[in-house]
Amino acid sequence: MWFKNARLFQLDENFSMDTHALDDALKSKPLKPCGPQQLSSAGWVSPFGPEGELFVLQSGQAQLFCLGEEEKILPASVVNHHLEEKLAAIRKETGTPVGRQHKTELKQQLVFELLPQAFVKPKRTLAYFDNAQKLLVVDSSSQNAAENLVSHLRDTLGSIKATPFGESSAIASVMTRWLNQGHAEGGLDFGHELVLEDPKENGGVIRARKVDMLADEMQSHLDNGYTVKEMGLIFNDRIEFVLGNDLGVRKIKFTDVVLDQLDHAVMESDAQMLDTHFTLLSLELRELFKTLFGIFIINLAAI
Repeated sequence: MWFKNARLFQLDENFSMDTHALDDALKSKPLKPCGPQQLSSAGWVSPFGPEGELFVLQSGQAQLFCLGEEEKILPASVVNHHLEEKLAAIRKETGTPVGRQHKTELKQQLVFELLPQAFVKPKRTLAYFDNAQKLLVVDSSSQNAAENLVSHLRDTLGSIKATPFGESSAIASVMTRWLNQGHAEGGLDFGHELVLEDPKENGGVIRARKVDMLADEMQSHLDNGYTVKEMGLIFNDRIEFVLGNDLGVRKIKFTDVVLDQLDHAVMESDAQMLDTHFTLLSLELRELFKTLFGIFIINLAAI
């Protein structure tokens, strides 16, 4: 269990959720399988897997939980194929083309008939509360998907203040300054992925992977007014990731410095493995987030 992404939401400074109460709340709205005529369904599942009885795993001041979703896969090409067959049969029988409204009704009827036969695509999205930093951390590369989980949380827990971090020119300015000066700060080193954008309206975007950030070509783009939108970074030789100008963290990869710690851990079951991995992950990411907030909140306040 390793998060590949981290979408961050700031919680209210007074936020506190008892683990047993959170577990009971999530169990009250579990994932239910898609019904024959349902396109999708969503609800909470155990992070321990299908047979897990606990819906929340607590490690220190972090609480892990999971949103489960099911979606019926009914390709438009399949619906359209059956529709064309019906339309052809009607034209052959009546000798006249089918009107637009009747065609729409036939298509809706086909969807209704085909849904029970459609494949179901499962999805699981992990998230956790970091009560030490008052953060909600969602393992999603998509902000919309992360917002969807927050929406389900509000539906389950009632009013909960979870504020996302939007794109910030101040964050972009800091990362651009790092590139200009040839080094980052706060224990951060350059990785090998970079996205630059022209801040002017309808400006261009340059994406580079496995790139030397200090190459003359990168500097030339900065001289032409481009700013950093995303930057590959390495934190204290422990975590590799890509940081966006909205504080979104993608492509998280723990280095051997971190993973070697697992060699000395005793894990006699899958549950123990999950607990050990989550403990290590939440503590390592807490240090990373503490550093990022220390850098960017200070810079945001100064601008």
